[in-house]
Formats: sequence, C-alpha cells, structure tokens
Amino acid sequence: LIYDQILHFLFEHFIVHGGHNTVRYYAHLTPAERISFLEYLVHYLRQDSPNGHIHQFLLKYITKEFNIKSDRILICKPDSAQLPATDPMPAREAYALLRVIASATGSEFYADKYVSEQSLFLNVSSLLRCLAQVGKESQNIFTPMNKLEEVALTSNISRDFETELSFELKTLLVRCIANLLYKNPANQGYCIDTQLLPTLLECTNMDARNPLLKEWSILAIRNACYGCPEIQAMIANMTNKGAAQNDIIDELNLDMGALRIKPSR
Repeated sequence: LIYDQILHFLFEHFIVHGGHNTVRYYAHLTPAERISFLEYLVHYLRQDSPNGHIHQFLLKYITKEFNIKSDRILICKPDSAQLPATDPMPAREAYALLRVIASATGSEFYADKYVSEQSLFLNVSSLLRCLAQVGKESQNIFTPMNKLEEVALTSNISRDFETELSFELKTLLVRCIANLLYKNPANQGYCIDTQLLPTLLECTNMDARNPLLKEWSILAIRNACYGCPEIQAMIANMTNKGAAQNDIIDELNLDMGALRIKPSR
C-alpha cells in the first residue's frame, strides 16, 4: 500500500511539474501505455487536481495529439463495421485523448488554457458532424439507438455496444463543444460559419449509445446563444414544423404531449 502511494505521489509530481520531460516520456510509451497514462489523467482531473494543476505544456501536447489523431476514429468498413484489419489502439488512444480534453475544458482550473484553441473547436465540431452523417447512412456503430427497447433501463438488449469505441463518443464531443463555446465569441462565430447548430439540435434526442447527450447538447446550444445575437436570431427565426420524428414517442402512442389512440385492428 505504501509503495502504491509513493508511485501515485511520484506520478502526480511528474504530471504537475514535469512539463517537457513528461511529454518526452509520454511520446516513448506504447499505445496501450499511453492510454493508461491518459486514463490516469482523467481520474486526476475528476478529483479536481488535488496535488497541483497539470502542466500546461502537457495539456497543449494532448490537444495537439488529438488534432492529429482524431480522424482515426472515423475508420470504418463499407459494411459499416469498424475496420478490423488495422490496429484498434490508435482509435482508442484518440478516444482517450478526447476524454482528457472533455474533462480539462470544463474545469475552472484549465478552461482559460483553451480560449484560443480554435483549431480544437473546429476539429471536434467537424468530427461531430461527420459522426452524425455516418450514423444516418447505414446501420453501424455510430447509428443512434433511440428506440424504447434500446434506451429503457429494463431492456433485454445486449449491452455489448457499451464496449464499442462509439459509446459516449458523441457525448464527449458535444461536452467539449459546450465547454469551448462558453463566453467565447471566436468559437461562437465558427459555430455559425460551420453550420454546427442543426447538428447540436439533432443531438437533443435520447441515444443509448450516448448517455447525457441530450443534456450536454442543450447546454452547448445555451452557451452558443449566450451573448451572441446572431445565434439567438437563428434560433428565433426557426420555423416550427411540428414534432420531430421520434421512435420512442411513436412506440408510446404519444403526440405533442397528448395520448394518441391507435385502433387495435
């Protein structure tokens, strides 16, 4: 136990004070070791950095690494299965990098370090739009699971999808977007330029693959609107064409909050 405590102390000292040395060490790790390293960082961030703030140089390097490696997440076969012919570790590493960024951008200790990271905002926004489009093209690991039988806590459907790379992926992306939009006029401008808002609105539906996606999407839309008359006007000028298609509403025979009775024969 004492040995483990010493290791934790040394590692925390390393990520807080190591700076360039920590990055050099990280770069020489194997993909599996880097993922373990990143998982430790996520755990440390969730504890509100109890023994000092993670070195800024390390966080910037993680952002750079994600911007370089994020496209590996989108490697799919034409038959919609994740490509097995390549090593899955690079995609897993990109996912782990995203988890660190999602935690750091939402922390009061680190949020200001990402104010000028417009390339990161453009990257996560582009990746979210790509995932949304891929999920519509065919049945694959990025297709939303929003049928009642899929999202219900009592569902008998296999939970194997929770081990797939796609699990919580869109939630993490939207979480990053929400954090990066907060009081950031530059990113709000890019939100308009890249037409990100429709994708965020689509993400307000329940999806078993992405717990809390709806809640984070609403927060992202709120942060996009905050202090931005242009986005507020876009929302205000939207035309109400009725309730969006929703499999859960259909299964429950509900329509706009009222019970819709269907004939039994």
